[in-house]
Amino acid sequence: MITAKHIVSGLLIGAFCVTTLPVFADSKKVCSPVGTYGYVYDGTSYTQLGPVPLTETGYFRITRKGHLTGEGTLAFYFSDFGGQGPVWLLIHEEQYDGMVSPDVGDTCTGTVEFKATGTVIKSSNEDVVSVGTVFFTDSDRSIAYTLSGRSKDNMDIVSTSPGTIASGNARIIPQARHHSED
Repeated sequence: MITAKHIVSGLLIGAFCVTTLPVFADSKKVCSPVGTYGYVYDGTSYTQLGPVPLTETGYFRITRKGHLTGEGTLAFYFSDFGGQGPVWLLIHEEQYDGMVSPDVGDTCTGTVEFKATGTVIKSSNEDVVSVGTVFFTDSDRSIAYTLSGRSKDNMDIVSTSPGTIASGNARIIPQARHHSED
């Protein structure tokens, strides 16, 4: 049996929900990937020599104008480098001319297009690939990202570069946040 007490309780709960809904809706945070991030990701690059496992660590900086620069260290392991046997390489990668494009419907997701040049800094067989070899130059790179975490300082990244399947994570470096002014 429904009593006046049930009706009043229902109205109070309904009034509470109606008055608090706009507060919850307005609390949706607009995301901005501005800052300096440390990152790590791994995956596979599909080259003319076959699939090559890779790992990369480094940092990138995204400015208020959406520009990206950074650098990292790639580790590649070739099971057979052009008939020369197995070779692993450490490559210093410079990232430049980057542009961040947040998605229109959700600023917590987006893409980044940039260029990269990689130079060999260590080789397991310098007779095959020597230190100082420019391994790639002005190579087109791209990633898709999603910002997550309570303060949106965590970035999940997936390589969308042609011929590469890789994913990883980037975290904002708090001390470097103020260096991303432009």
